[in-house]
Amino acid sequence: MKNFLNSFAGFLPLGILWLSPLAAGLVAVLYGALDEAAWLALFGHPQLWPGLALSMGTGTLSLIISALLAFWIVAGLYGGKLWPGTSGLMGGFLSLPHLAFAIGLGFLITPSGLLARVIGSVAAWAAPPQWVTTQDPYGFSLVTVLVLKEVPFLIWLISAHLARPEVAQMLNGHFRVSQSLGHGGASVWLRVFIPQILPRLKWPLLIVWFYGASVVDVALAIGPTQPPPLAVIIWSDLNNADPAVNARGTAGALFLTAALGCLVLLFMFLKRATLPSIWRFFTRGPSRRRTPRITSGALLLFFCAVYALVFAILCVMSIGTLWPYPDLFPSELRFSAWAQFLMSPAPLLNSLSLAVVSTLAALALAVFWLETVPEKLDAVLLACGIAALALPSLLIADGQYLAFLRLGLNGTWLGVFLAHLTPVFAYVFIVLKGPYRAFDPRYRAVALGLNADNYRFWSVVKLAMMKPALAAAAAVGIGVSIAQYVPTQLIASGRLTTLPIEAVTLASGGSRPLMAVFALMLAVIPAFAFIIASRLGRKPL
Repeated sequence: MKNFLNSFAGFLPLGILWLSPLAAGLVAVLYGALDEAAWLALFGHPQLWPGLALSMGTGTLSLIISALLAFWIVAGLYGGKLWPGTSGLMGGFLSLPHLAFAIGLGFLITPSGLLARVIGSVAAWAAPPQWVTTQDPYGFSLVTVLVLKEVPFLIWLISAHLARPEVAQMLNGHFRVSQSLGHGGASVWLRVFIPQILPRLKWPLLIVWFYGASVVDVALAIGPTQPPPLAVIIWSDLNNADPAVNARGTAGALFLTAALGCLVLLFMFLKRATLPSIWRFFTRGPSRRRTPRITSGALLLFFCAVYALVFAILCVMSIGTLWPYPDLFPSELRFSAWAQFLMSPAPLLNSLSLAVVSTLAALALAVFWLETVPEKLDAVLLACGIAALALPSLLIADGQYLAFLRLGLNGTWLGVFLAHLTPVFAYVFIVLKGPYRAFDPRYRAVALGLNADNYRFWSVVKLAMMKPALAAAAAVGIGVSIAQYVPTQLIASGRLTTLPIEAVTLASGGSRPLMAVFALMLAVIPAFAFIIASRLGRKPL
Protein backbone atom coordinates (compact mmCIF):
# COMPACT_ATOMS: atom_id res chain seq x y z
CA MET A 1 0.00 0.00 0.00
CA LYS A 2 2.84 2.37 0.87
CA ASN A 3 4.57 1.68 -2.47
CA PHE A 4 1.29 2.37 -4.29
CA LEU A 5 0.85 5.71 -2.49
CA ASN A 6 4.45 6.68 -3.27
CA SER A 7 3.97 5.80 -6.94
CA PHE A 8 0.72 7.75 -7.07
CA ALA A 9 2.38 10.76 -5.42
CA GLY A 10 5.17 10.62 -7.99
CA PHE A 11 2.70 10.38 -10.85
CA LEU A 12 0.28 13.12 -9.70
CA PRO A 13 2.32 16.29 -10.52
CA LEU A 14 3.61 14.70 -13.69
CA GLY A 15 0.11 13.76 -14.78
CA ILE A 16 -1.23 17.27 -14.16
CA LEU A 17 1.58 19.29 -15.76
CA TRP A 18 2.84 17.02 -18.52
CA LEU A 19 0.73 13.99 -19.32
CA SER A 20 -2.64 15.77 -19.18
CA PRO A 21 -1.73 18.50 -21.74
CA LEU A 22 -0.20 15.83 -24.00
CA ALA A 23 -3.23 13.54 -23.75
CA ALA A 24 -5.67 16.46 -24.10
CA GLY A 25 -3.91 17.57 -27.26
CA LEU A 26 -4.06 14.12 -28.83
CA VAL A 27 -7.73 13.67 -27.88
CA ALA A 28 -8.63 17.12 -29.22
CA VAL A 29 -6.94 16.53 -32.57
CA LEU A 30 -8.63 13.13 -32.90
CA TYR A 31 -11.97 14.79 -32.17
CA GLY A 32 -11.22 17.31 -34.89
CA ALA A 33 -10.70 14.40 -37.29
CA LEU A 34 -14.43 13.70 -37.23
CA ASP A 35 -15.04 16.66 -39.55
CA GLU A 36 -15.83 15.00 -42.88
CA ALA A 37 -15.77 18.31 -44.79
CA ALA A 38 -12.21 18.92 -43.60
CA TRP A 39 -11.04 15.62 -45.08
CA LEU A 40 -12.80 16.29 -48.36
CA ALA A 41 -11.17 19.73 -48.52
CA LEU A 42 -7.77 18.20 -47.71
CA PHE A 43 -7.95 15.58 -50.46
CA GLY A 44 -9.12 18.26 -52.85
CA HIS A 45 -6.05 20.42 -52.12
CA PRO A 46 -4.02 20.69 -55.35
CA GLN A 47 -0.68 20.63 -53.50
CA LEU A 48 -1.45 17.70 -51.16
CA TRP A 49 0.32 14.90 -53.03
CA PRO A 50 3.32 16.92 -54.29
CA GLY A 51 3.73 18.30 -50.76
CA LEU A 52 3.52 14.81 -49.25
CA ALA A 53 6.11 13.54 -51.71
CA LEU A 54 8.43 16.39 -50.74
CA SER A 55 7.96 15.77 -47.01
CA MET A 56 8.54 12.04 -47.32
CA GLY A 57 11.42 12.49 -49.74
CA THR A 58 13.32 15.10 -47.71
CA GLY A 59 12.75 13.27 -44.43
CA THR A 60 13.78 9.87 -45.77
CA LEU A 61 16.75 11.10 -47.80
CA SER A 62 18.12 13.18 -44.91
CA LEU A 63 17.80 10.19 -42.55
CA ILE A 64 19.63 7.80 -44.90
CA ILE A 65 22.45 10.23 -45.65
CA SER A 66 22.79 11.23 -41.98
CA ALA A 67 23.01 7.62 -40.79
CA LEU A 68 25.55 6.68 -43.48
CA LEU A 69 27.78 9.69 -42.74
CA ALA A 70 27.53 9.22 -38.97
CA PHE A 71 28.61 5.57 -39.11
CA TRP A 72 31.29 6.39 -41.69
CA ILE A 73 32.83 9.03 -39.39
CA VAL A 74 32.56 6.87 -36.28
CA ALA A 75 34.03 3.81 -38.02
CA GLY A 76 37.04 5.82 -39.15
CA LEU A 77 37.69 7.73 -35.94
CA TYR A 78 36.80 5.21 -33.22
CA GLY A 79 39.90 4.22 -31.31
CA GLY A 80 42.05 6.90 -32.97
CA LYS A 81 43.60 10.11 -31.68
CA LEU A 82 40.65 12.29 -32.76
CA TRP A 83 37.99 10.12 -31.13
CA PRO A 84 38.23 11.32 -27.47
CA GLY A 85 37.30 14.90 -28.42
CA THR A 86 34.70 14.01 -31.03
CA SER A 87 31.80 13.57 -28.61
CA GLY A 88 32.37 16.98 -26.99
CA LEU A 89 32.69 18.56 -30.41
CA MET A 90 29.37 17.05 -31.49
CA GLY A 91 27.76 18.38 -28.30
CA GLY A 92 28.96 21.85 -29.27
CA PHE A 93 27.43 21.45 -32.72
CA LEU A 94 24.12 20.39 -31.15
CA SER A 95 23.89 23.68 -29.26
CA LEU A 96 23.28 25.48 -32.58
CA PRO A 97 19.53 25.16 -33.32
CA HIS A 98 18.30 24.04 -36.73
CA LEU A 99 16.74 27.41 -37.52
CA ALA A 100 19.84 29.46 -36.68
CA PHE A 101 21.99 27.06 -38.68
CA ALA A 102 19.62 27.25 -41.66
CA ILE A 103 19.73 31.06 -41.67
CA GLY A 104 23.54 31.15 -41.56
CA LEU A 105 23.93 28.38 -44.15
CA GLY A 106 21.44 30.15 -46.39
CA PHE A 107 23.69 33.18 -46.71
CA LEU A 108 26.65 30.89 -47.34
CA ILE A 109 25.10 29.09 -50.34
CA THR A 110 22.64 31.60 -51.84
CA PRO A 111 23.48 32.99 -55.31
CA SER A 112 24.68 36.21 -53.66
CA GLY A 113 26.13 34.44 -50.62
CA LEU A 114 29.67 34.13 -49.39
CA LEU A 115 30.51 31.05 -51.44
CA ALA A 116 29.44 32.73 -54.70
CA ARG A 117 31.35 35.88 -53.70
CA VAL A 118 34.57 33.91 -53.15
CA ILE A 119 34.21 32.10 -56.49
CA GLY A 120 33.12 35.33 -58.19
CA SER A 121 36.20 37.18 -56.95
CA VAL A 122 38.36 34.63 -58.78
CA ALA A 123 36.14 34.27 -61.86
CA ALA A 124 35.43 38.04 -62.06
CA TRP A 125 31.64 37.69 -61.95
CA ALA A 126 29.86 41.02 -62.26
CA ALA A 127 26.49 39.66 -61.08
CA PRO A 128 25.38 36.78 -58.89
CA PRO A 129 25.08 33.45 -60.74
CA GLN A 130 21.67 32.04 -61.58
CA TRP A 131 21.95 29.21 -59.08
CA VAL A 132 18.95 27.71 -57.31
CA THR A 133 20.65 26.79 -54.05
CA THR A 134 17.98 27.67 -51.49
CA GLN A 135 14.27 26.97 -51.68
CA ASP A 136 14.96 24.70 -54.66
CA PRO A 137 11.94 22.76 -55.95
CA TYR A 138 13.34 19.36 -54.91
CA GLY A 139 14.20 20.30 -51.32
CA PHE A 140 17.93 19.59 -51.59
CA SER A 141 18.80 22.69 -49.53
CA LEU A 142 16.41 21.49 -46.81
CA VAL A 143 18.01 18.03 -46.91
CA THR A 144 21.45 19.65 -46.61
CA VAL A 145 20.49 21.53 -43.46
CA LEU A 146 18.91 18.43 -41.92
CA VAL A 147 21.93 16.26 -42.71
CA LEU A 148 24.43 18.77 -41.36
CA LYS A 149 22.41 19.01 -38.14
CA GLU A 150 21.46 15.35 -37.64
CA VAL A 151 24.89 13.80 -38.25
CA PRO A 152 26.36 15.36 -35.05
CA PHE A 153 23.27 14.19 -33.13
CA LEU A 154 23.70 10.59 -34.31
CA ILE A 155 27.47 10.62 -33.70
CA TRP A 156 26.84 11.94 -30.20
CA LEU A 157 24.41 9.08 -29.51
CA ILE A 158 26.72 6.43 -30.99
CA SER A 159 29.69 7.73 -28.99
CA ALA A 160 27.62 7.63 -25.78
CA HIS A 161 26.79 3.99 -26.52
CA LEU A 162 30.39 3.08 -27.33
CA ALA A 163 31.59 4.79 -24.14
CA ARG A 164 29.89 2.16 -21.98
CA PRO A 165 32.64 -0.15 -20.61
CA GLU A 166 30.76 -3.39 -21.25
CA VAL A 167 30.01 -2.37 -24.85
CA ALA A 168 33.61 -1.34 -25.53
CA GLN A 169 34.89 -4.61 -24.06
CA MET A 170 32.45 -6.67 -26.13
CA LEU A 171 33.26 -4.85 -29.37
CA ASN A 172 37.01 -5.16 -28.80
CA GLY A 173 36.58 -8.92 -28.35
CA HIS A 174 34.53 -9.15 -31.54
CA PHE A 175 37.15 -7.12 -33.38
CA ARG A 176 39.97 -9.50 -32.41
CA VAL A 177 37.95 -12.56 -33.39
CA SER A 178 36.93 -11.02 -36.72
CA GLN A 179 40.51 -10.06 -37.54
CA SER A 180 41.63 -13.64 -36.91
CA LEU A 181 39.04 -14.73 -39.51
CA GLY A 182 40.51 -12.42 -42.15
CA HIS A 183 38.31 -9.32 -41.78
CA GLY A 184 39.69 -5.80 -41.92
CA GLY A 185 38.42 -2.86 -39.86
CA ALA A 186 35.79 -1.76 -42.38
CA SER A 187 34.51 -5.32 -42.71
CA VAL A 188 34.18 -5.64 -38.92
CA TRP A 189 32.14 -2.45 -38.72
CA LEU A 190 29.90 -3.43 -41.61
CA ARG A 191 29.31 -7.04 -40.55
CA VAL A 192 29.59 -6.94 -36.74
CA PHE A 193 29.45 -3.49 -35.14
CA ILE A 194 26.72 -1.75 -37.14
CA PRO A 195 24.21 -4.66 -36.87
CA GLN A 196 24.64 -4.50 -33.07
CA ILE A 197 24.51 -0.71 -32.70
CA LEU A 198 21.75 0.05 -35.19
CA PRO A 199 18.88 -1.61 -33.24
CA ARG A 200 19.78 0.48 -30.19
CA LEU A 201 19.29 3.64 -32.26
CA LYS A 202 15.84 2.78 -33.61
CA TRP A 203 13.99 5.40 -31.56
CA PRO A 204 16.46 8.25 -32.20
CA LEU A 205 16.40 7.37 -35.91
CA LEU A 206 12.60 7.40 -35.88
CA ILE A 207 12.59 10.81 -34.17
CA VAL A 208 15.09 12.15 -36.74
CA TRP A 209 12.95 10.79 -39.59
CA PHE A 210 9.66 12.22 -38.28
CA TYR A 211 11.31 15.55 -37.55
CA GLY A 212 12.77 15.82 -41.05
CA ALA A 213 9.43 14.97 -42.66
CA SER A 214 7.40 17.40 -40.53
CA VAL A 215 9.77 20.31 -39.83
CA VAL A 216 8.21 23.75 -40.30
CA ASP A 217 10.56 26.55 -39.26
CA VAL A 218 13.58 25.30 -41.24
CA ALA A 219 11.35 24.59 -44.26
CA LEU A 220 10.00 28.14 -44.10
CA ALA A 221 13.52 29.56 -43.98
CA ILE A 222 15.25 27.47 -46.65
CA GLY A 223 12.84 24.85 -48.03
CA PRO A 224 10.95 24.73 -51.35
CA THR A 225 7.95 26.96 -51.92
CA GLN A 226 6.21 25.79 -55.14
CA PRO A 227 5.01 23.42 -53.89
CA PRO A 228 6.11 23.55 -50.26
CA PRO A 229 6.42 20.43 -48.11
CA LEU A 230 3.15 19.15 -46.68
CA ALA A 231 4.12 20.36 -43.19
CA VAL A 232 4.29 23.95 -44.47
CA ILE A 233 0.92 23.56 -46.21
CA ILE A 234 -0.60 22.29 -42.96
CA TRP A 235 1.05 25.12 -41.05
CA SER A 236 -0.47 27.69 -43.40
CA ASP A 237 -3.92 26.16 -42.87
CA LEU A 238 -3.58 26.12 -39.09
CA ASN A 239 -2.71 29.83 -39.07
CA ASN A 240 -5.62 30.78 -41.32
CA ALA A 241 -8.47 32.84 -39.88
CA ASP A 242 -11.12 30.68 -41.57
CA PRO A 243 -12.34 27.85 -39.24
CA ALA A 244 -12.92 25.57 -42.24
CA VAL A 245 -9.29 26.01 -43.34
CA ASN A 246 -8.18 25.38 -39.74
CA ALA A 247 -10.10 22.11 -39.76
CA ARG A 248 -8.38 21.14 -43.02
CA GLY A 249 -5.04 21.79 -41.30
CA THR A 250 -6.01 19.48 -38.43
CA ALA A 251 -6.94 16.76 -40.92
CA GLY A 252 -3.65 17.37 -42.70
CA ALA A 253 -1.65 16.92 -39.49
CA LEU A 254 -3.38 13.58 -38.89
CA PHE A 255 -2.89 12.57 -42.50
CA LEU A 256 0.85 13.32 -42.39
CA THR A 257 1.21 11.35 -39.14
CA ALA A 258 -0.72 8.41 -40.58
CA ALA A 259 1.40 8.45 -43.75
CA LEU A 260 4.59 8.36 -41.68
CA GLY A 261 3.15 5.52 -39.59
CA CYS A 262 2.38 3.52 -42.74
CA LEU A 263 5.95 3.97 -43.92
CA VAL A 264 7.20 2.72 -40.55
CA LEU A 265 5.03 -0.40 -40.89
CA LEU A 266 6.29 -0.92 -44.44
CA PHE A 267 9.88 -0.65 -43.27
CA MET A 268 9.24 -3.15 -40.44
CA PHE A 269 7.85 -5.60 -43.01
CA LEU A 270 10.83 -5.11 -45.34
CA LYS A 271 13.19 -5.43 -42.38
CA ARG A 272 11.93 -8.93 -41.70
CA ALA A 273 11.30 -10.01 -45.29
CA THR A 274 14.03 -8.68 -47.56
CA LEU A 275 16.52 -6.38 -45.81
CA PRO A 276 18.45 -9.20 -44.06
CA SER A 277 18.97 -10.96 -47.41
CA ILE A 278 20.12 -7.74 -49.07
CA TRP A 279 22.50 -7.01 -46.18
CA ARG A 280 23.98 -10.52 -46.33
CA PHE A 281 24.43 -10.22 -50.10
CA PHE A 282 26.49 -7.02 -49.80
CA THR A 283 28.49 -8.23 -46.77
CA ARG A 284 29.26 -11.80 -47.82
CA GLY A 285 32.80 -13.01 -47.49
CA PRO A 286 35.70 -11.47 -45.54
CA SER A 287 37.30 -8.23 -46.68
CA ARG A 288 40.69 -6.78 -45.81
CA ARG A 289 39.50 -3.20 -46.36
CA ARG A 290 40.58 -0.89 -43.54
CA THR A 291 38.43 1.65 -41.76
CA PRO A 292 38.18 5.00 -43.65
CA ARG A 293 40.33 7.07 -41.30
CA ILE A 294 41.41 9.69 -43.83
CA THR A 295 37.96 10.35 -45.27
CA SER A 296 36.42 10.28 -41.78
CA GLY A 297 38.90 12.88 -40.59
CA ALA A 298 38.19 14.95 -43.70
CA LEU A 299 34.44 14.75 -43.06
CA LEU A 300 34.93 15.82 -39.45
CA LEU A 301 37.06 18.75 -40.62
CA PHE A 302 34.35 19.64 -43.17
CA PHE A 303 31.68 19.74 -40.45
CA CYS A 304 33.91 21.90 -38.25
CA ALA A 305 34.54 24.29 -41.14
CA VAL A 306 30.85 24.58 -42.04
CA TYR A 307 29.76 25.24 -38.45
CA ALA A 308 32.57 27.77 -37.94
CA LEU A 309 31.65 29.54 -41.20
CA VAL A 310 27.95 29.62 -40.32
CA PHE A 311 28.65 31.13 -36.90
CA ALA A 312 31.15 33.64 -38.35
CA ILE A 313 28.69 34.65 -41.08
CA LEU A 314 25.96 35.27 -38.53
CA CYS A 315 28.33 37.41 -36.45
CA VAL A 316 29.38 39.52 -39.46
CA MET A 317 25.84 39.77 -40.81
CA SER A 318 24.60 41.12 -37.48
CA ILE A 319 26.82 44.21 -37.80
CA GLY A 320 27.16 44.43 -41.60
CA THR A 321 24.47 46.95 -42.47
CA LEU A 322 25.83 47.43 -46.02
CA TRP A 323 27.18 44.34 -47.78
CA PRO A 324 26.73 44.65 -51.57
CA TYR A 325 27.66 41.92 -54.02
CA PRO A 326 30.45 40.95 -54.83
CA ASP A 327 32.24 42.35 -51.72
CA LEU A 328 33.69 39.66 -49.46
CA PHE A 329 33.26 41.88 -46.39
CA PRO A 330 30.67 44.50 -45.46
CA SER A 331 31.55 48.03 -46.46
CA GLU A 332 29.75 49.43 -43.43
CA LEU A 333 29.71 48.01 -39.89
CA ARG A 334 27.22 49.21 -37.32
CA PHE A 335 25.61 47.84 -34.18
CA SER A 336 22.23 49.33 -35.00
CA ALA A 337 20.59 45.88 -35.28
CA TRP A 338 21.85 44.95 -31.83
CA ALA A 339 20.57 48.26 -30.46
CA GLN A 340 17.18 47.61 -32.02
CA PHE A 341 17.17 44.12 -30.52
CA LEU A 342 17.99 45.43 -27.04
CA MET A 343 15.37 48.16 -27.30
CA SER A 344 12.67 45.48 -27.72
CA PRO A 345 13.73 42.73 -25.31
CA ALA A 346 10.34 40.96 -25.13
CA PRO A 347 11.30 38.03 -27.46
CA LEU A 348 14.52 37.41 -25.53
CA LEU A 349 12.87 37.67 -22.11
CA ASN A 350 9.97 35.45 -23.13
CA SER A 351 12.30 32.80 -24.56
CA LEU A 352 14.55 32.89 -21.50
CA SER A 353 11.69 32.71 -19.02
CA LEU A 354 10.02 29.85 -20.88
CA ALA A 355 13.31 27.96 -21.22
CA VAL A 356 14.38 28.37 -17.59
CA VAL A 357 10.99 27.66 -16.02
CA SER A 358 10.11 24.72 -18.29
CA THR A 359 13.56 23.18 -17.73
CA LEU A 360 13.39 23.59 -13.95
CA ALA A 361 9.88 22.14 -13.94
CA ALA A 362 11.01 19.22 -16.11
CA LEU A 363 13.97 18.55 -13.81
CA ALA A 364 11.77 18.68 -10.72
CA LEU A 365 9.18 16.36 -12.25
CA ALA A 366 11.82 13.91 -13.47
CA VAL A 367 13.67 13.80 -10.14
CA PHE A 368 10.40 13.45 -8.20
CA TRP A 369 9.38 10.54 -10.43
CA LEU A 370 12.77 8.82 -10.19
CA GLU A 371 12.82 9.20 -6.40
CA THR A 372 9.28 8.00 -5.70
CA VAL A 373 8.26 5.60 -8.48
CA PRO A 374 9.71 2.07 -8.95
CA GLU A 375 12.04 1.58 -11.89
CA LYS A 376 9.73 -0.98 -13.50
CA LEU A 377 7.26 1.82 -14.32
CA ASP A 378 9.89 3.84 -16.18
CA ALA A 379 9.08 1.97 -19.38
CA VAL A 380 5.55 3.45 -19.43
CA LEU A 381 6.81 7.01 -19.01
CA LEU A 382 9.60 6.41 -21.50
CA ALA A 383 7.06 5.26 -24.10
CA CYS A 384 5.02 8.43 -23.53
CA GLY A 385 8.17 10.54 -23.86
CA ILE A 386 9.18 8.87 -27.12
CA ALA A 387 5.64 9.40 -28.44
CA ALA A 388 5.86 13.10 -27.53
CA LEU A 389 9.09 13.40 -29.53
CA ALA A 390 8.37 11.03 -32.40
CA LEU A 391 4.91 12.32 -33.28
CA PRO A 392 5.06 15.41 -35.52
CA SER A 393 5.05 18.61 -33.50
CA LEU A 394 2.32 19.90 -35.81
CA LEU A 395 -0.03 17.19 -34.58
CA ILE A 396 0.63 17.70 -30.86
CA ALA A 397 0.69 21.51 -31.07
CA ASP A 398 -2.56 21.61 -33.04
CA GLY A 399 -4.25 19.31 -30.54
CA GLN A 400 -3.03 21.38 -27.61
CA TYR A 401 -4.21 24.52 -29.37
CA LEU A 402 -7.72 23.06 -29.68
CA ALA A 403 -7.71 21.83 -26.07
CA PHE A 404 -6.27 25.04 -24.61
CA LEU A 405 -8.80 27.07 -26.57
CA ARG A 406 -11.57 25.52 -24.48
CA LEU A 407 -9.60 26.12 -21.28
CA GLY A 408 -8.80 29.76 -22.07
CA LEU A 409 -5.04 29.12 -22.09
CA ASN A 410 -4.31 30.26 -25.65
CA GLY A 411 -2.49 33.57 -25.77
CA THR A 412 -1.19 33.14 -22.20
CA TRP A 413 2.30 32.52 -20.87
CA LEU A 414 1.00 29.50 -18.93
CA GLY A 415 -0.38 27.88 -22.07
CA VAL A 416 2.91 28.33 -23.93
CA PHE A 417 4.79 27.00 -20.89
CA LEU A 418 2.70 23.82 -20.85
CA ALA A 419 3.30 23.39 -24.60
CA HIS A 420 7.06 23.79 -24.10
CA LEU A 421 7.04 21.34 -21.21
CA THR A 422 5.82 18.56 -23.52
CA PRO A 423 9.10 18.12 -25.47
CA VAL A 424 11.36 19.53 -22.74
CA PHE A 425 10.34 16.96 -20.13
CA ALA A 426 10.61 14.12 -22.65
CA TYR A 427 14.22 15.04 -23.46
CA VAL A 428 15.15 15.71 -19.83
CA PHE A 429 13.73 12.39 -18.65
CA ILE A 430 15.47 10.42 -21.41
CA VAL A 431 18.83 12.09 -20.63
CA LEU A 432 18.47 11.77 -16.84
CA LYS A 433 16.96 8.31 -16.51
CA GLY A 434 20.09 6.25 -17.19
CA PRO A 435 22.52 8.02 -14.81
CA TYR A 436 19.89 8.42 -12.09
CA ARG A 437 18.83 4.77 -12.07
CA ALA A 438 22.49 3.68 -12.18
CA PHE A 439 23.22 5.45 -8.86
CA ASP A 440 24.86 3.04 -6.42
CA PRO A 441 22.33 2.30 -3.60
CA ARG A 442 25.15 1.55 -1.14
CA TYR A 443 25.64 5.29 -0.65
CA ARG A 444 22.12 5.52 0.72
CA ALA A 445 22.75 2.60 3.07
CA VAL A 446 25.88 4.29 4.45
CA ALA A 447 24.05 7.60 4.92
CA LEU A 448 21.15 5.92 6.72
CA GLY A 449 23.68 4.16 8.95
CA LEU A 450 24.94 7.61 9.94
CA ASN A 451 21.39 8.64 10.95
CA ALA A 452 20.89 10.90 7.93
CA ASP A 453 17.29 11.08 6.75
CA ASN A 454 16.31 10.68 3.10
CA TYR A 455 16.10 14.41 2.38
CA ARG A 456 19.50 15.13 3.91
CA PHE A 457 21.04 12.25 2.00
CA TRP A 458 19.56 13.52 -1.27
CA SER A 459 20.47 17.19 -0.75
CA VAL A 460 24.01 16.63 0.57
CA VAL A 461 25.22 13.44 -1.10
CA LYS A 462 23.12 12.40 -4.09
CA LEU A 463 22.55 15.88 -5.49
CA ALA A 464 26.30 16.56 -5.52
CA MET A 465 27.07 13.23 -7.21
CA MET A 466 24.31 13.64 -9.79
CA LYS A 467 25.33 17.20 -10.61
CA PRO A 468 26.90 16.39 -14.03
CA ALA A 469 23.83 14.46 -15.19
CA LEU A 470 21.44 17.14 -13.91
CA ALA A 471 23.47 19.90 -15.57
CA ALA A 472 23.53 18.02 -18.89
CA ALA A 473 19.78 17.43 -18.74
CA ALA A 474 19.21 21.11 -17.94
CA ALA A 475 21.34 22.21 -20.91
CA VAL A 476 19.39 19.91 -23.22
CA GLY A 477 16.10 21.23 -21.84
CA ILE A 478 17.06 24.86 -22.38
CA GLY A 479 18.21 24.13 -25.93
CA VAL A 480 14.95 22.33 -26.73
CA SER A 481 12.76 25.09 -25.28
CA ILE A 482 14.63 27.92 -27.00
CA ALA A 483 14.12 26.29 -30.40
CA GLN A 484 10.34 25.72 -30.09
CA TYR A 485 8.54 27.47 -32.94
CA VAL A 486 5.37 25.58 -33.91
CA PRO A 487 3.74 25.24 -30.45
CA THR A 488 4.75 28.78 -29.46
CA GLN A 489 3.31 30.37 -32.59
CA LEU A 490 0.06 28.42 -32.39
CA ILE A 491 -0.68 28.70 -28.68
CA ALA A 492 0.68 32.21 -28.19
CA SER A 493 -1.84 33.34 -30.84
CA GLY A 494 0.17 36.46 -31.62
CA ARG A 495 0.16 37.71 -28.01
CA LEU A 496 3.57 36.36 -27.10
CA THR A 497 6.68 36.61 -29.26
CA THR A 498 9.90 34.64 -28.90
CA LEU A 499 13.28 34.40 -30.63
CA PRO A 500 12.35 31.69 -33.17
CA ILE A 501 9.09 33.46 -34.08
CA GLU A 502 10.94 36.68 -34.85
CA ALA A 503 13.72 34.83 -36.69
CA VAL A 504 11.27 33.03 -39.00
CA THR A 505 9.37 36.26 -39.65
CA LEU A 506 12.56 38.08 -40.61
CA ALA A 507 13.81 35.14 -42.71
CA SER A 508 10.76 35.45 -44.94
CA GLY A 509 11.59 39.10 -45.62
CA GLY A 510 13.07 41.71 -43.32
CA SER A 511 16.24 43.28 -42.04
CA ARG A 512 19.13 40.91 -42.68
CA PRO A 513 21.28 42.20 -39.77
CA LEU A 514 18.36 41.93 -37.35
CA MET A 515 17.62 38.42 -38.62
CA ALA A 516 21.26 37.49 -37.92
CA VAL A 517 20.98 38.92 -34.41
CA PHE A 518 17.98 36.73 -33.60
CA ALA A 519 19.68 33.69 -35.15
CA LEU A 520 22.79 34.35 -33.08
CA MET A 521 20.77 34.61 -29.88
CA LEU A 522 19.10 31.31 -30.76
CA ALA A 523 22.59 29.80 -30.88
CA VAL A 524 24.28 31.67 -28.02
CA ILE A 525 21.79 30.82 -25.26
CA PRO A 526 21.98 27.01 -25.69
CA ALA A 527 25.76 27.28 -26.15
CA PHE A 528 26.09 29.05 -22.81
CA ALA A 529 23.87 26.42 -21.22
CA PHE A 530 26.10 23.61 -22.52
CA ILE A 531 29.27 25.45 -21.45
CA ILE A 532 27.93 25.96 -17.94
CA ALA A 533 26.81 22.32 -17.79
CA SER A 534 30.27 21.19 -18.89
CA ARG A 535 31.96 23.29 -16.21
CA LEU A 536 29.59 22.10 -13.50
CA GLY A 537 30.21 18.53 -14.56
CA ARG A 538 34.00 18.93 -14.18
CA LYS A 539 33.97 20.59 -10.77
CA PRO A 540 35.03 18.35 -7.88
CA LEU A 541 32.50 17.39 -5.24
